[in-house]
Amino acid sequence: MNPLRAWKTFWFQPTSARPLGAFRIIFGLIVLVNLGLESTELTYWWTNAGILRGAEAREFALPYRFTPLLYAETPWMARGIVAASVVAGVLFTLGWRTRVMSVLLYLGNLALYQRNVACNCGPDALLMVMLFYLMLSPCGAAYSLDARREARRRGTLAEPIITPWAQRLIQCQLAMMYFSTAVWKCAGVCWPNGTALYYIINNAEVGRFSLDPLSQYPIAFGLLTHLAFLTEFLIPFFIWFRPTRPWVIVLGLGLHIGVLFTVNVPLFGEMMTACYLTFLTPEEWDGLMRGLNPINWFRRSPTATVSGRLDPPSALRGPHREVFEASETLIANG
Repeated sequence: MNPLRAWKTFWFQPTSARPLGAFRIIFGLIVLVNLGLESTELTYWWTNAGILRGAEAREFALPYRFTPLLYAETPWMARGIVAASVVAGVLFTLGWRTRVMSVLLYLGNLALYQRNVACNCGPDALLMVMLFYLMLSPCGAAYSLDARREARRRGTLAEPIITPWAQRLIQCQLAMMYFSTAVWKCAGVCWPNGTALYYIINNAEVGRFSLDPLSQYPIAFGLLTHLAFLTEFLIPFFIWFRPTRPWVIVLGLGLHIGVLFTVNVPLFGEMMTACYLTFLTPEEWDGLMRGLNPINWFRRSPTATVSGRLDPPSALRGPHREVFEASETLIANG
């Protein structure tokens, strides 16, 4: 295959917008929860009545990190930005004027992010990066009020199709994060020799729960350490391939569930696992939705089926093959 054609296909071949639309909804909810958590200590971290005041905040931010909160530092200004960001976040999640709301949501979170860089950490940076990619992407093309309005204007239902280059940026970012994290861990000693989890569960400063009893089982936390280490190496390579994607996603979910119980890093695992949705094909997304529907848990699958034609795409149902019961007449006709 022509490498240049393959490169162009990867970045620009039209694809279904539904996985990206689902990611927009989940990530929008995560951003709203994050704003709620930040508002609990808003005055202390992001105003002149808190830890950084006036020139101190500007010196910390340096000239390239502009935000209105460096100059209008009163608590009402910070509350106004948070309130505006919440409104933009709700409309972004619903998909109303998604492109405009994505820009406003990004700028509102950026104003908070750059006011006090001392309190930022990995999850904050990840949230800003993903909001930037969503701002560039047509994430409102599916599962949104914009898509519904467009369907009414057109008068027909159709599968929402997008050019996925911004979605590919999200995918590449996620893969690079896992890979670089695993490579950096190789430079140390604790992860390769299997003792890292011991130090994590005994770190009271960042621990979420007390897991001291696990320290009595060195073989167990040694195996878990190596499994987590291996998972971070497997995901960036095997999540791209359809046969291996479900397995590494299950490993990734297990990894972040483990992080949830051992390290107090709010919303980090939720953001990382939400990004898995951008890797799903339309067929995988449809299968996931069928699996999550309780009605299908007790429905008997047909005993014998035969493939038919491919239905025209629609906004309500993804592309699927009609399935006909194999009757005696069809069998007789060959």
